[in-house]
Amino acid sequence: MKPTRLWNNRVVIGALYRAASVRGVRGTAVKVADRAIWEFLKRTDNPPGVARDEWLTMRALLYSFHRGLSNGLISDHAWRKFLDFARRRLQPHPAREAFREKYGQYPPGFLTVSPTRACNLNCKGCYAGTEDRPGTLSFPVFDRLLKEMEELWGAAFVVISGGEPFLYRSEDKDLLDMAEAHPNLYFLVYTNGTQITREVAQRLGRLANLTPAISVEGRAPTTEERRGSGVFNQILSAFANLREFGVPFGISMTATRQNCDELLSDEVVDFYFEEQGALYGWIFQYMPIGKGYDLSLMVTPEQRLRLHHRMWEVLREKKVFLMDFWNSGTATHGCLAAGRQGGYFYVNWNGDVTPCVFIPYAPANIYEIYERGGTINDLMDIPFFAEIRRWQKSYGYLTKPKETKNLILPCPHRDHFDFLYPLLLRYRPKPINKEAEKALADQKYIQGLLDYGRACAALLDPVWEREYLKKVEDVRPIELVPGAKS
Repeated sequence: MKPTRLWNNRVVIGALYRAASVRGVRGTAVKVADRAIWEFLKRTDNPPGVARDEWLTMRALLYSFHRGLSNGLISDHAWRKFLDFARRRLQPHPAREAFREKYGQYPPGFLTVSPTRACNLNCKGCYAGTEDRPGTLSFPVFDRLLKEMEELWGAAFVVISGGEPFLYRSEDKDLLDMAEAHPNLYFLVYTNGTQITREVAQRLGRLANLTPAISVEGRAPTTEERRGSGVFNQILSAFANLREFGVPFGISMTATRQNCDELLSDEVVDFYFEEQGALYGWIFQYMPIGKGYDLSLMVTPEQRLRLHHRMWEVLREKKVFLMDFWNSGTATHGCLAAGRQGGYFYVNWNGDVTPCVFIPYAPANIYEIYERGGTINDLMDIPFFAEIRRWQKSYGYLTKPKETKNLILPCPHRDHFDFLYPLLLRYRPKPINKEAEKALADQKYIQGLLDYGRACAALLDPVWEREYLKKVEDVRPIELVPGAKS
């Protein structure tokens, strides 16, 4: 009997944990874990190309940790903290089973929270949109969200976005006070990096349960063109501060029509991952939401395909951990939004709860849920979210291989607006900013997204058929091929 998808994460995380914790013989242990991951994933009940992409993603994470530890980029304290987090993720938790019994699925794996809209930069096309006054999530509500996530879901991972998270202040407390209040949780924080002084980095080193993902747009001129003059040098200072105290960090990049081919050039990849010591990278293809939303900034279907092939090439050849929240849909089995098993909900600075960061429409507000005596589990009963989860399941999550639709096109907003738009009209979730409200009345915007989805499908559906559904060649690295000499 083939292993099922439900056990993939546990087996893979276990291999990563065992390999990376073996001192002295870590290099050999990493190769053994690499082989174990491949042997497991190739037997799962997934389309062949999906198993390949899962393996490439996990092995890149494995080798990135190996490089970080070998190069002294991760302090012993930070490494022990991460291993504790991985151990907790592997252990059974009664809340997960209780959740499954009630809702028919395992719980979401994390929350994404933007605790403040405040920001010191004015980046072009910021997804957060514009408001008359920047909002701030109160510290008690923020704290309760994380407690409930841990107690009701058995989750231990939190993603923090913004605004600029390091500007968060509530009741004389900041983001690092929240991380200190939850030592058993692990925080991934998307930040512009300008607030990571030596003192902040030193405190991060002591806490050791938070990793910053610093926003860049490619080379220095491209980064400053979007983020402002002088920002790049501040980012380099942040990198240096984090390296000094052994804080693991990564980068976050927004792919637009202008910088798409620059982002994963050898020059950019080598600079950030080899010279600066970034351990991971996240790519967000520009979404036409928020401030000055602009369909013409979206990568073209042809650029998207080039970015797709280049990203997997970098993972395969450079063993650098990268994830693109569209092109990596094959490794995550599609969209993670709306409380999908292992996925997430998004809560912003006003307490609005949306399916994801890039669907700016909220059918619920966490303040209102708490005022009426509810918990985050109440989110599971909201029809708008439930409809999205049903679509996810039928599209590609937990489907049989031949029934799995194109996971290179996983997004209900940008790739399948023909699904999402009628849902928005039916349930009328509240737009979280004036741009989101304007978009729903903008016929050019609506038609543009519908046309974009069709154009992407015309180009990428044949790629899905050819490179994912048909049996793929053995793409293991040479050191894993029996009898081969490296």
